[in-house]
Amino acid sequence: MSTSQSLPPKAGMQSARGGMPRRVQRKLEADRRARRRRLLFITVPVVLALVAAGIGIWLSQRSTEQVAAVQMPDVSKYTSVPRDGRMLGDPNAPVHVIEWGDYQCPACRAFEQRFFPTVLEQYIATGKVRWEFRDFAFIGPESTRAAEAAYCALDQGKFWEFHAALYANQKGENVGSFSDRRLEEIARVVGLDVDAFRSCLRDGTHKDDVQQMVREAQSLGVRATPSFSVNGSAPFTISSLADLTSRIEEALP
Repeated sequence: MSTSQSLPPKAGMQSARGGMPRRVQRKLEADRRARRRRLLFITVPVVLALVAAGIGIWLSQRSTEQVAAVQMPDVSKYTSVPRDGRMLGDPNAPVHVIEWGDYQCPACRAFEQRFFPTVLEQYIATGKVRWEFRDFAFIGPESTRAAEAAYCALDQGKFWEFHAALYANQKGENVGSFSDRRLEEIARVVGLDVDAFRSCLRDGTHKDDVQQMVREAQSLGVRATPSFSVNGSAPFTISSLADLTSRIEEALP
């Protein structure tokens, strides 16, 4: 009795089912995998670039919104009195008052906006007091940055305008009120040369000056803001305007 046995197809020949040769199938499959890899290689970077661009636009819009909120206070109160850097008032005035402040300090902002106009009108503008502001930047990194920025404004002769604008735009502690972009916008609103201001801030031109002022305040006994000294007295804090004006009156000849 005869038997039959099928022989395996030779390489390159069609399979027993009459399909495409396996060698051709393998080549086609390899080509498909290569195309998928090329597609991923092209598509993934494009998608990532689009995502990054979208994030950049969102951040830019957010920064623009923050900068748009910058306010410029009325600084005409400073134009009627002599000014010399951080000093306000007659340089020969009999009473010298030093204020130590931090631009993120809410109490400093309250003093600047509620009490200082009275001091300016009654004592500085009348030639009784020469007033000096010094930095005691201790609340956080934005305190230091704002103090450095005020120094940069001083270089351009607009310390007091920038000083007032910082307090007017104080929104909280280390929440972005005094980011570099916002400080630059304050500089623009104040009327500074923004390019020169940006270089001053970026290069840390007055970083050491601010730190030195803080160390000096600490050595004198300053522990809080705002603190004051009248004619070289030990630093003191106040709970009302009368606490300060009574010291000034006592020091007047």
